[in-house]
This record gives sequence, C-alpha cells and structure tokens, in this order.
Amino acid sequence: MEDLEIASPDCEPLIEESPRKASSVNNRRKKDKVRFARCYYRRGIVLALSIFVLILVSLMYLWQEESLLDNRLFIDKIWIKPDNIISYEEILQENFQFDIKGHDVMVFLHIQKTGGTTFGKHLVKDLDLERDCQCHRGMKGGVRRKMRCDCFRPGKGEENWLFSRYSTGWKCGLHPDWTELTGCVDTYLQGLEEDAHKRRYFYITILREPTSRFLSEFKHVQRGATWKTATMMCGGRSWGQLLPHCYQGEDWSGLSLDEFISCEHNLAFNRQTRMLADLELVHCYNKTAMSAGERDRVMLESAKSNLEKMAYFGITEDQHVSQYLFEETFNLRFRKVFDQYNATHSSNTLRKLRPKVLQKIRDLNRLDHELYLFGKQLMQTRFDKLKSSDSAYEDHISHLENDKKLQITWKDIDDDD
Repeated sequence: MEDLEIASPDCEPLIEESPRKASSVNNRRKKDKVRFARCYYRRGIVLALSIFVLILVSLMYLWQEESLLDNRLFIDKIWIKPDNIISYEEILQENFQFDIKGHDVMVFLHIQKTGGTTFGKHLVKDLDLERDCQCHRGMKGGVRRKMRCDCFRPGKGEENWLFSRYSTGWKCGLHPDWTELTGCVDTYLQGLEEDAHKRRYFYITILREPTSRFLSEFKHVQRGATWKTATMMCGGRSWGQLLPHCYQGEDWSGLSLDEFISCEHNLAFNRQTRMLADLELVHCYNKTAMSAGERDRVMLESAKSNLEKMAYFGITEDQHVSQYLFEETFNLRFRKVFDQYNATHSSNTLRKLRPKVLQKIRDLNRLDHELYLFGKQLMQTRFDKLKSSDSAYEDHISHLENDKKLQITWKDIDDDD
C-alpha cells in the first residue's frame, strides 16, 4: 500500500493528461475522416468523369463509324445505275452505237425553260432518219390539239425509239424528272408495246444558265403558267397535290418578281438540280426528314452523278458544241444547223435588276449554279475527247458553222411551255 501511495503522485500527471490526448486523437481522427471523405469524393468525381468521357468517346466513335458507313452507302447508291440505262462512257466503247432499228430508246428529260420545247421539236421534225417521225395535230371538240408525232423504228411497225413530250406525250407526268422517268418509262413501254424485249435507255437533257432560266420561268408564271397538274411521283406516292402553292386561285399571273422570289415553296428554286437528282435519296419532298444543308448536299451530288450517267446533255448557251455532241454520240444528223439570237425576255429583265436582287436570285439558285458549272466542264471534257478521236471533225464543225442555220430564237425558248 505504501508503495502504491508513493507511486501515485508520479501517476497523477499521466491521469490528468489522458483526456487531452484522447481529445487530440479524436480530433485527428475526425480530420482524417474528413480528409479521407474529401479524397474519396474527389476520386469518385474523377472516376465518374473518366467513365463519362470513355462512354462519350465510344459513342462518338460508333457514331462516326455509322456516319462513315451511311456515307459509303449513300455514295454507292448515288453511283448505282439501272442496268437498262446506257451511260456516255459505255457509248464511247468501240463499235457501240444507238440502234434505232433494235430496242434502244432515247428518253428526253425536259426541264422547264431550258429551251427543251424547241429542242424537242427538232428531235421529231429535223433529224435525218430512215423513217421520219410523222407529226399531226388534229381537232378535238372543235379545238386544235397539240402536236403529236409518231416516232417509230424503221421496219418495226409501231415501236417507239423516242420517249418525249412530242412523241409519246407526258406519259410519266407533266415535265417528269429523273425520279419519275426512271421509275416509269420501261413499265409504260412494256405495257404499250406488249413485248418482253429488254430495252436500252439513253437519257438526254438540256441545261441553261440558272439565273436566266429562273427569270424566264418567272415571266412564264407571270403570264399564267402553273404546271399544277404535275404528279411529282416519288417513293410510291404523288406529291403534286400535297405540296403548298405560292398562290391562291387558278394561277399566279400578274405577280411581281419580289413575290416570286419571296415564296419559300417556289419550285423554281434550283429546279435543274432537283429534276436531275434521285429524290428518294432525300426522302422525296419531305423537307423535315433531314437538315437543309444535308438535303442540299445529297441532292447536288446526285444531280451531278446522274448528269454524268446521261448519254447526252446539251447547254442552251452553246448550240454548236451541243449539236456536235448529239450528232457524234448517236451517229444521227439534223437536217439544219442550230443557231441562236442573243436577246431574251429574261435577259432584258436581267439588265434591269438591281445588284442586290440579282445576288439574291443567285443565292436562291446556288445549287443550280454549281451544277451548271459542273455541266459546262463536263461538256467541254466530252467535246475535247470526241474531237480528238474524230477524223472528220473539221468537216463536221465547218458544216455547223457555215451551212444554212435553223434559228433558235431566245423568244422561242422563253415562250416554251
């Protein structure tokens, strides 16, 4: 007991300090817990962000792969050509020719206000053929009917070699485009001629400088034209009566140029591009199915591709080269040479336009301008290639430049239906 009593004073300080030490330890433990919690929280955030970034990168990679796949499929689809359509490149093959006595058919894709009516008349009236087209008008109910021509093959009864407005008529709709024609012509001719022959189709068209074409369409609409009976078949349905009109009543006659360019539903905008494109690639006339930029890109690329596939196309502003290319491509000759005047209704309108309005029209027809430049370059390439291999080029071009010319007046072109 005495030992314990002696020792107790030495133990008192320890006993007195223990609560402070315990408190200090507890404080450190609390601080450690806080630091640990904070560290754990930060690590959790870093881990969550890492997972999020990984998922995002993976999704972007998958989206990119899918986009590349879609783009490859889109490119492949653009360049797909129906087996029965003969391209210009195929025509260039040795000993290849348009067989008017066989089962070849020329299909004229007639774009409004490009001079197509004038060119269409030359096809049925001025080609030097073994069996000329027989044209007639007739009367119906006391009214003179529009001209129709029977363009039948030599020695083949009533088999058609030309599918156009003046030969077969608008059998695939009023001013049918690429989408309508490629889905209609073969079926129509098979049913009309009741045979199982496999036909070869040679598509042809005419391009025109876009601003002049647009103004020419404006003047035509101003005089009362509407083309409101056009079916505009695409994707298995007719869109003609589904699309909104820019006018109320029977027509849009008497409108101003400002009204014409202000209607967002105006089909005159980029008409050449739209009519040469495969519209099923852009969901036909449903403009909500894809962005405007993507729709424009796809439509333009498709139109360029289809122009390249065509056996022939001409340009209104270059009659000599256009006629030369047609005659050499099909080994057919026109009896007269085409020429042209330089004045049109649209050119007169063009000269009066304010620069700001002119620029707006060009912007609204941006796709057509790009297509037209592409077409001019492509036509020049074709011309140079044919010229280099044509031993009779000098005689041929001399004939086009010096023989009696068949005047193609711009007034005729502007007055085309």
